[in-house]
Amino acid sequence: MFDFDTPAPRAGTGSVKWDLRESSFGNASALPFWVADSDYRSPPEVTDALRDAAARCVFGYSFPTERYKSAVADWIATRHGWQIRPDWIVPSTGIVSELANIVRCFTAPGDKVLIQTPVYDPFAAIVTSSGRTLAENRLVRDEKLRYTMDLTDLRRDLGSGVKMMILCSPHNPVGRVWTEAEVRAVAALCREFGVLLVSDEIHWDILMPGISHFTAGNAGIDENVIVLTAPSKTFNVAGLKCSNDIIPSSALRRRLVAWKETRHMEGPNNFGLIACEAAYTHGAGWCDAQNAYLAGNAALVREHLAALPDLGVAPLEGTYLMWLDASFTGRSSVELCRRLNAAGVILNDGRRYGDDAFLRLNIACPRAQLERGLTILADTLQRSAL
Repeated sequence: MFDFDTPAPRAGTGSVKWDLRESSFGNASALPFWVADSDYRSPPEVTDALRDAAARCVFGYSFPTERYKSAVADWIATRHGWQIRPDWIVPSTGIVSELANIVRCFTAPGDKVLIQTPVYDPFAAIVTSSGRTLAENRLVRDEKLRYTMDLTDLRRDLGSGVKMMILCSPHNPVGRVWTEAEVRAVAALCREFGVLLVSDEIHWDILMPGISHFTAGNAGIDENVIVLTAPSKTFNVAGLKCSNDIIPSSALRRRLVAWKETRHMEGPNNFGLIACEAAYTHGAGWCDAQNAYLAGNAALVREHLAALPDLGVAPLEGTYLMWLDASFTGRSSVELCRRLNAAGVILNDGRRYGDDAFLRLNIACPRAQLERGLTILADTLQRSAL
């Protein structure tokens, strides 16, 4: 019913993933598996809604309507079992920029902000560039590369004067979808120590078979939680710059809105609002089909890389990002990425996330593209280990 096998033409469109291959990696023909967006088309209902809007030929000022907020609230209730009120929704222009706003609004220079490493690299950059103190709580991985939280260490770290914790849920890049028990444990510790919990849940719709997501919004700390969501990863609309803060606490919500207003920060553009509303109103079937397709891609990765018995592949529970342990090569992830770039594939090095033994692979692409990339990846890693 939905076509994920036909590649969307992206080269020459100003695509970060495709058109920066030469300037950033020195190989204009390499297959890119780095930036976290998709290489197949967005849902037809989204593109149809955007075409209809463009056909009106008027691109004036807009605002998030009640219909928009209802679409967001209905999606969250149906997909994630969280009953929110429309007035809890604060539309924003992207989770990374909004996270920076939140750090600067709710903490002071020098305050401790905790992240759990290895993790999406803008988290650390936002904290340090804001003049805050970075606190790192390391995730623990077992022999099968499944990551968990050490709650004893987390208790110690949160109790050291931390003001804010940024939770990545589902986790980028290690692929975990935290269980209800894990999320509730984090929430309880944040309540105990008076720490504001900011949960980045941008990947919350992208789940492997049999996996369910539990949002921090349902963890019983309405007075002390902000959940950041977006249609961008799910429906491949990141370039439209539309995300949503879900803030149950009226005090927190008023404080953030006032902080942004004094800095003249506006909300999402008209096309972002239209795409988000269309996706959340009509995109459930497409989302389910994409998840099934991504599960097939993940299985292909494990099957293709099985020929490298020393290469570890972290189990994928959520996101479309796979975390590969290439320590058997004896080389740093940065060096491996240089070799991979020259050979014809572009991955993210693990050093940027906090573990130099790993590589991050984006599998949100047509299967034939992934197959070509995996052949180059396996051959290059094998030769690098010699």
